[in-house]
Amino acid sequence: MNATPVYVLGHADLEIERLQFQAGIIADVSRRLIRECGIGPGMRVLDIGCGVGDMSMLLAEAVGDTGSVVAFDRETVAIEVAKARALAAEHRQIEFVVASDEAFPDRSAFDAAIGRYVLHHQSDPVAMIRRAARAVRHGGIVAFHEPAGHIGGHTVPIIDLYVDLERSLSSVFCTTLPYRDVGGRLIGCFEDAGLPTPRLIWESVAGGHESPLWRLMAMTYQSVLPQIAASPGLAAAHVGDPATLADRLMAEARAVRAQIVSKPQSCAWAIRP
Repeated sequence: MNATPVYVLGHADLEIERLQFQAGIIADVSRRLIRECGIGPGMRVLDIGCGVGDMSMLLAEAVGDTGSVVAFDRETVAIEVAKARALAAEHRQIEFVVASDEAFPDRSAFDAAIGRYVLHHQSDPVAMIRRAARAVRHGGIVAFHEPAGHIGGHTVPIIDLYVDLERSLSSVFCTTLPYRDVGGRLIGCFEDAGLPTPRLIWESVAGGHESPLWRLMAMTYQSVLPQIAASPGLAAAHVGDPATLADRLMAEARAVRAQIVSKPQSCAWAIRP
């Protein structure tokens, strides 16, 4: 495993768009985590690996004008996009910082530290949780939201085009993500980091033929195509033209009145002793 985690999907324009689209789909799960873990008005929160700022803006809504958010990511491109989006949304209580996963922003202790979709990229997720715990005060909150990458999404009835796509994406992420299954290991990771046994949320997103999940799958496939081309061991899916993939998925789903269910979203939080 690499000592420095690599974001396998890159930061091309398509991926920036995909990240924002994905964030809209999982936003309600993240809002539930924010609410249930206790993040609220007036708090100072650290957003770990903020990407293009979607979680940062959810946190800004939660802490209000009397609170503040420090959000960091190691990708300058992502931070610049996040700054522009937060400014347009008038979230002026967010400070965006370029910093590595190993060197959190040097600030006084936070009331909470939270990360979304960051642990599965880490070569040592326990070390990341431990750094998050050190960043908060005693009695502060440590929380993470991760996909349960070891469990695939599915459709009922089965749509063969979706199955081929899911299989291809699974092979890519199985090869490239250091801890693809970390969403199913959060209890052990938190305890190994010296925190109490965390509380958990485990839920999927579901919908019919108009669900945004179909388009997200197609966008994700388009984002990983360069990774597939660069890896001799990975094979492209037999899904036809990637540009029309989303429309074809939705058309097939409409024809058989299919329901799509995402892979589970796994959230955990604990209080630093």
